[in-house]
Amino acid sequence: MRRLRQIKIKSILVIYIFLSLLVALHADGLQGDSQCVLSTASNGQILTVQGKVQNAPHDMAFSIPGCDQAVLLTYAGNQDNDVKATELRNDKNLKLFHKYTYSTYKSRGKNICGECSKYGDVEAELTGKLEIATLPPGTTKDKANFIRDSSGKIVGLFGWGHPGPFAGYRLIIESVSQVKARKLARP
Repeated sequence: MRRLRQIKIKSILVIYIFLSLLVALHADGLQGDSQCVLSTASNGQILTVQGKVQNAPHDMAFSIPGCDQAVLLTYAGNQDNDVKATELRNDKNLKLFHKYTYSTYKSRGKNICGECSKYGDVEAELTGKLEIATLPPGTTKDKANFIRDSSGKIVGLFGWGHPGPFAGYRLIIESVSQVKARKLARP
């Protein structure tokens, strides 16, 4: 009886390992088929992407499924870009997106709250002009995103972000749709 039980346990383990390998191989195959939309995009292209907002210090980043790098978000009409404010569709979706990404709880009593977001898991479909950071000829980029010439002298910054550049892509938002978020509990 004990021997039969050991055989059953070994059989179950073998089947479990086999199924785990199949699942892993299938998942790798699915990931290999999906390609980041940014890898085929060109600088200045009008692009529509779905994703999730990731708040960064001083900036708003956007994670796109299938892409390793986040995209820095800015609005058409901001002084940091060349897209006119008239290109920004100012509708209920934009207002909702703005509410979900900028609403914060105020400090109350002993509960000190510095920029505690009211909403999390903010997702949307964004359309806008994509800008891609590029290196000038004869320069390199170091780990801190400084651009250096052949002598090693710093000649600029690579990408966008504040206080230091972290994004090699920037999307200048012209329209927002399919906005959703989850209300967070008051801290």
